[in-house]
Amino acid sequence: MTRRLLVLIGLVAIAGLVRWQTEATPVIEVAPLEDVPFTVGAWHGRPGAAFTSDVVSALGVDDYINRAYALDAARQANVYVGYHRSQHQGAAIHSPLNCMPGSGWTMDLVERVAFGDGYVRRVIIRKGRERLLVVYWYQTQARIEGEEYRARLHAVIDTLRARRNDAALVRVTVPIARDPEGEVRAAAQAFELAALIEPQVQRLLFMSDRSAAVARVD
Repeated sequence: MTRRLLVLIGLVAIAGLVRWQTEATPVIEVAPLEDVPFTVGAWHGRPGAAFTSDVVSALGVDDYINRAYALDAARQANVYVGYHRSQHQGAAIHSPLNCMPGSGWTMDLVERVAFGDGYVRRVIIRKGRERLLVVYWYQTQARIEGEEYRARLHAVIDTLRARRNDAALVRVTVPIARDPEGEVRAAAQAFELAALIEPQVQRLLFMSDRSAAVARVD
């Protein structure tokens, strides 16, 4: 019985994936990410380096921001938000877990932690003596999710149920100071800024009430 159930689940999943590749999704009209405020809470931002056209093409984003935010000279962070109007095979969002090692970073910690009404990834990376704390998640109309396979599964479900699978990758990066409390402070700053950026992304890209959106799969 268990084997038959697993086979049935597998067949349903395959059928869903096939439909995900062929199902048309509407073009969603959203506000530009440039409308994310440069001042959020006590944090003040400025534009970061613009990506080259080759990088934008490789990322596959339809809109993005790359900014530096700071509380003061000693407490700074980078915020990246990349928006994808739709996801399908060959155009899925690039996972930071693949991109960071590809840029020469070693991952010391990767974990999924609760955040707001969803989950995010908390990652610590290092290169030489430099260490960074990264918090990132995939944000949609319905949820916040930091784990890649759950985000992909939800994209399939959202396509079938809501005919919408647009999503944003939101990433907050904070340097870790070289002292015993550096990691704790970096985490506090990253999550403080993340909590201020998340509702701005929701407001601009996903105006509808998340509680009324499609069901969560945990």
